[in-house]
Amino acid sequence: MAKIFTILVIVFYTQFIFGQCQIMSERDFQAAKYRLSSNRGNINTFQTAMDLNRIYCLTSSQAREISNYLANDRDKFDFLKASFPNILDKENFTDVMDAFRLFSSAMKLYHQTLGSENLNAIVHPNPAPTNPNCPRAMNPNAFNSLLAQISTMNEDRQKASSILNAANQCMTTQQIMQAANFLRDENIRLDVMKRLYPMVFDGENYSQAASVLASSYKAQFLSFLQNPNQTISNPPSIPVTPSAMTEIDFNNFLASVKKQNFEKDKDQQIRTYMKNAYMTTGQIKQVLKQLSFDATKLDLAKFLFDRCIDKQNYFNVADELQFSSSKAELNAYVKSHL
Repeated sequence: MAKIFTILVIVFYTQFIFGQCQIMSERDFQAAKYRLSSNRGNINTFQTAMDLNRIYCLTSSQAREISNYLANDRDKFDFLKASFPNILDKENFTDVMDAFRLFSSAMKLYHQTLGSENLNAIVHPNPAPTNPNCPRAMNPNAFNSLLAQISTMNEDRQKASSILNAANQCMTTQQIMQAANFLRDENIRLDVMKRLYPMVFDGENYSQAASVLASSYKAQFLSFLQNPNQTISNPPSIPVTPSAMTEIDFNNFLASVKKQNFEKDKDQQIRTYMKNAYMTTGQIKQVLKQLSFDATKLDLAKFLFDRCIDKQNYFNVADELQFSSSKAELNAYVKSHL
């Protein structure tokens, strides 16, 4: 009896997770890679990868990295083929072909996923612009960078702010749907989709975006489209806040700072760059590590306070200062500016 109950639980759970998948956060992804690395060469590696595929919607890059832990082309093929329906950026799926040792395996996967039968379902030609405010939509590279950025965020409001900040370039309905899928809170998702209405490149298709909402919210969205101007004029419920540099941008920035030979040059480059950028406290701590003198670090830490997106954590920055007097001065500065 106990075995039957266990089987029923497994069947129910399997049906449940096949019906929906969640976005994999960067923290979950790193933990998954650690498990795969620990099991490398073990019979459980493939099963672990398939479990991840059933639970999570993956990006092409994540799927490729996971497949690299699998032992042979057959396992990679089975995993990547199973992952394809829930891949978030199918336009980049050709990148996973690099995971195979044999060219024939890559071609087989291509024909069974991105081949002619499936191509029309995932490639959407740019519609003619119908919004006078949007002569063109966000290019694919910029949009993929946006998706990569918000996939590393844990808070829906932070993701929403990043999406809304990027919307000054306009987006197609399909792009908005992809970005909205990263938001788990239905209220925030609906609010973002309403606020993006003025920047939709192909407004005549925007009703299709309702498909990413739960039924009750879908009805609200379609009702909104009947009279969008009335709702848009209301105060926004989500404040548009600055977004920190993406991991790629930050690493490039840090590398350029490291190339400077003198403390003064490093300090000047950081100040110049940060006039138009924002960082987290963690990123600021890494920047301060590139400097040698406490006085320089203290002055720069004060300057960067206004460029920090999580000021409530700024007391951690004092850890990078050597002298207790410098720590006390920075903490006093932060307290007076909060």
